Amino acid sequence: MPDAASHLAAQPPASRLQRLEGRVVLGVKADADGVTRLDRLYQSGSARLRLPKGPGLEGVLINTGGGLTGGDLLETEVIVAAGARATVTTQAAEKVYRASAGEALVLNRLSVAGRLDWLPQETILFDGARLCRRLEVELASDATLLAVEATVFGRTARGERVTHGLFRDDWRVRRGGRLVYADAVRLEGDIDAQLARAAVAGGGRAVASCLYMAADAEARVEAVRDLLRAGDVKAGASAWNGLLVLRLVAPDGQTLLRALTPLIEFLRGMPVPRVWRC
Repeated sequence: MPDAASHLAAQPPASRLQRLEGRVVLGVKADADGVTRLDRLYQSGSARLRLPKGPGLEGVLINTGGGLTGGDLLETEVIVAAGARATVTTQAAEKVYRASAGEALVLNRLSVAGRLDWLPQETILFDGARLCRRLEVELASDATLLAVEATVFGRTARGERVTHGLFRDDWRVRRGGRLVYADAVRLEGDIDAQLARAAVAGGGRAVASCLYMAADAEARVEAVRDLLRAGDVKAGASAWNGLLVLRLVAPDGQTLLRALTPLIEFLRGMPVPRVWRC
């Protein structure tokens, strides 16, 4: 996937309807007592980050633009130094509105030598939305990562269907400089019809991907499968080479989040971020 600047430059002038652009860079490190502290914070445009008081370091991303549409760009970079632990989430669900031209771009880059829990709240695609999202991760050989992305297609409580649009989600994860995990999803056109296929989502309209990379990842797979069976979702889990990968499909966003919450709490050993419970 090209970088954001080249992508926007490649679009014809008529399609450059950019409403917003925002970037956040968060760096954390451990002090002499092993306590995680803020090391660097940069924010620009419509992207903001807040650090609420409480146990541990928890960063909350905020899009002051109130949602995304074609031509918008949000970039987030998180750097976690050795010995540090951080959680990054979002203030609320990110909404992606109908695009008249172009795509909304969400680019997330994570560099982890300690532990990072990457836990944004769900992304909701409205009918006609066009979203390209990319997650790039660089992990040290002994680092730990928990990354979750949940996506809801249409406002399910209102019976909305995404009958035209684009959803592209690309993950690239490297450990010690070597590519160890790559994943790509692309749905375009009548997304609702594609989700109805048994090999895609079997009629589900809310999906989530979860990646856990840690020394104990493979040892946790059976416990995770037990949790998945307890939820009202279609789901599966696989583990290999220090990775634990989960897929969940649910009829709506609330059902998906009810199944995700105990999984996240089990894998991180603490409750979900406070904004998830608001």
